[in-house]
Amino acid sequence: MLENAVESLIEPTTCLQSFFKERIENAVEKHSINGNEDTLWYLTQLLCNYSHTSAFLDNTGHRGALTPLAEYYRQAIESESAYERRQLLQRLGDVAMVVSGLFSGALNRKAVGVDYYISMGEAAYSTLADETTHSSRDRSLQSIFEALANDFTDYVVALSEVPVKPDEPQDLMTLVEDWQANQHPATARQLRAQGVILFDQYTPDRTRVHH
Repeated sequence: MLENAVESLIEPTTCLQSFFKERIENAVEKHSINGNEDTLWYLTQLLCNYSHTSAFLDNTGHRGALTPLAEYYRQAIESESAYERRQLLQRLGDVAMVVSGLFSGALNRKAVGVDYYISMGEAAYSTLADETTHSSRDRSLQSIFEALANDFTDYVVALSEVPVKPDEPQDLMTLVEDWQANQHPATARQLRAQGVILFDQYTPDRTRVHH
C-alpha cells in the first residue's frame, strides 16, 4: 500500500533530492511557515530516505506493516543507552512525520488516526530538543527538532502537498469526503479556505472529534 503511494508521488526527475526540496520550499512559502534552511534540509533528506518502502521496516518487521509508534516509545524509555534512546525517539518522530504527511490514508482503517501520529511525533521531537547532550551531532540537530516539534502540524501540511501537482484543483465534495475519511489538517485548511466552518467537540473521555 505504501509502495503504491510512493510511486504516485514521484515524478520523473534527474535528482530526487532537488524534486523534494523544491516541493517542500513551495509548500512552506505557500503556508507562510517560518522554516529555516536546516529544517528544510532535514525534511528533504527525510523524504529521500523514506522514498522506498523498505525504509519503514525494522530488522524484525514484516513487509508492509509499520511498527507501532507506541513500540518505539516503549523501546526508547527502556533503553539503557542514551544513544539508542535518541535514535528510537528520532525514528518515532520521523515515521510520524512521513506517515501523517504523506500516507495518512493508510490510517483510515486503523485504531489510531492522524491526530495520534501528530501528537506522538511532536512529543518525540520535543524530548530530543529539550535533552542535554554532549554529542556535537545531537546539539546541531536540537534546533531542527525544536522547530519540528513547535510546528509539527504545519510541516505535516507542507509534506502533504509534495505529491500534489501545483494548482491541482480539488472540488468541495472531494475535500469533504477526504475530511470525513481521515480528518487531515491539510484538508481542514483547504475547507476553511473555501468558507467551510469546522469545529471541535469532545467526547466524555476528552477525545477530540472534528466536524
